[in-house]
Amino acid sequence: MLNKLKMLYEKTTMKWLLNTSYYFLILVLLFLIYGFHTANTGSYIYNDF
Repeated sequence: MLNKLKMLYEKTTMKWLLNTSYYFLILVLLFLIYGFHTANTGSYIYNDF
């Protein structure tokens, strides 16, 4: 079983697919944690100058 997984992971397409899905999952989790805020939600820092 473990040898089959190692052989599967040695393929370049499988590595690419796993790495892409891993980083996509991180990106989605960051969006969920910090929310989908627009750029206009905060106050503009240079208004008083």
